[in-house]
Parts: sequence; structure tokens; C-alpha cells
Amino acid sequence: MNLPLMSALFTTFALTLYVMLDGFDLGVGALLLVQPDEKLRDRMVDAIMPTWDGNETWLIMAGVSLLAAFPIAYGVLLPAFYLPLIAMLLALGLRGVSFEFRYQVDRQRGLWDSLFGVGSIAAALAQGLVVGGLIQGVAVADGQRFAGSVFDVFRPFPLLAGLAVLSGYTVLGAGWLHLKATGPLRVFSERVLRLTTPVFVALGTAICIAAAIIQPGIRAAWSAYEVPLSLIVGSFLIVSGILMRAIGRRADGRPFFLGLALFALAVAGLGIAIFPDIVPFRLSLWAAASSTLSHVFLLVGAAVVTPVVLAYSAFAYRVFRGKTPVDGWEV
Repeated sequence: MNLPLMSALFTTFALTLYVMLDGFDLGVGALLLVQPDEKLRDRMVDAIMPTWDGNETWLIMAGVSLLAAFPIAYGVLLPAFYLPLIAMLLALGLRGVSFEFRYQVDRQRGLWDSLFGVGSIAAALAQGLVVGGLIQGVAVADGQRFAGSVFDVFRPFPLLAGLAVLSGYTVLGAGWLHLKATGPLRVFSERVLRLTTPVFVALGTAICIAAAIIQPGIRAAWSAYEVPLSLIVGSFLIVSGILMRAIGRRADGRPFFLGLALFALAVAGLGIAIFPDIVPFRLSLWAAASSTLSHVFLLVGAAVVTPVVLAYSAFAYRVFRGKTPVDGWEV
């Protein structure tokens, strides 16, 4: 049994669920900054209130899995991305504080909404910087320690990736509002989707081209996996076109689920391009793996905890299914 591969698949599974689930509430948070109507902002927050904090459970599970199963990779990646990771954690904390405070005040609610939006944007950009930094490449010495600068992540390509992730999250956020909202807020979500979807596609295309230019490992992946990667890119463009056509139609959830499909395709493409490395193009899964006992402990724990988290999440989404009440869930 290939335990490092199974641990890597679980880590990828947790990260994918985090990106797809927390992505939409980060997108809704970012959109608070462009919505001047306080009542509509209240409804936007109500749309994510029942589920937003539970989505971050997957990020914790992914981090624990990386540490337990691939400690060498953890020791390389953490110092390489200290700054964006610290910024992300502070931004997520700011979101939590502002989310709670906005319900306790009346006069300064706009301020807390703005802070929630700023925290959402900062977290999305930080995550994009990490993704871009991974594709750009992390300097590794002796196969086990970071040998670059913490400022390497602020080069043009990671910054471009940060904008791509932010635009993608706004597509998910607008798609979620398209599913949950009615009236003026539904119209707002349609306008945002029509604007941000082409931006996301354009930035995603730019990422693919730039990655092939700056990273030899990406060019090698295209040569080795030309057919599956081409199918993924083609599917991405087709799904984007279907999403644009679905905006404003009766199938309220279609834009949101198509947005999730876009992220699933992006994760699949990235996974194919970097496999079998855990530190892309530098360190393989097996070279960075911990002892067999650590993998067994991790996978047994994952087998116990994951169904519980999935059941809780499914229950929450089921209970709060349907359109968000005009006066909120607490009425």
C-alpha cells in the first residue's frame, strides 16, 4: 500500500474542499466593498452566515496532514511562504472579529463590513501568492531546507496568481448569491458574474501561458501529459461559456456549481502538472514522506474525522437550503 500517495491524496482532497467551499464566502466578503446598500450587505452576510466558519475546517486538516505526512516539505514550504501565510491567518482572524462585531453595532456596521471585505480580499490574495509561488518554484538546498528569500513570493507571477484567485473567488461568491438571493441582490450577483467571469478566464489563461514560460517543469508536464492537460483547458473554457449563458436563468444554482467545476478543473490541472512532487519540481512525495507509522496514524484519523466533518457540513447546508430570508436566519 502506497501510504505517502494516500496521504497526499487526502491533503489534496482537504485543500480542494477548502478552496471550493471557503472560496465562495471569501468572494461574498470581497463583494461587500462594492455594495453601497447596507440592507443588501446585511443580506449578503446572511447568505454565508450559517456555513462560513465551518468551511475553514478543511484548511486546518490540510495543514495538519502536510505536517504529519510530509514534514520535510512542511519545513521547506513554511519559511518560503511565511509572509503570505501570516497575512492570510491575520486576514481570516480579522474576518472573524468583524463578522461578529457587525451584529453588535448599528452606527459602525459599514466599518465592520469594510474590514470583513478587506480581510476577505487579503486572504484570497495571500492564497494566490502561495499557489503562484509553488508554480514559480521554491529554492531548496540539500533536498530538505528552504534556500531562497521570503520575498521571492512577491514576484510578478505570484502576484498575477493572487489576482486570478481573487477573481475566481468573486465568481464563486456571486454564484452563491445568484443561488441564495432574490430581488435587487440577485440582479447585483448577475452583474458581478458577467463582469468577473471573463476576468477570471483571462487571468487563468495568462497564468497557463506565463507558467509555461517561467517554469521548465510546467513545459515538461505539457509534453508528458499533453492530452489530459489540453482536455482540462478545453473543458475550462467550455464550462466558462456555459456559466456565462446560465447567468440570470431560472436554474439559480447553475452559475455557482459551474464555478465550482472551474476550480475543480484548475486543481486537477495543477495536480497533474506537479505530480509526483509535494514541493513542485523540487521534492517528491516519497523523498519528503515521514515514517510509515505517521502515515497510518494520519490516515486512520482522517478516516474517522472526515465523515464527521462531511456529515456536519451536509447537515448545515441542508438545514439552511433555499433562498436566504429577507430578514435573515435569526428572525
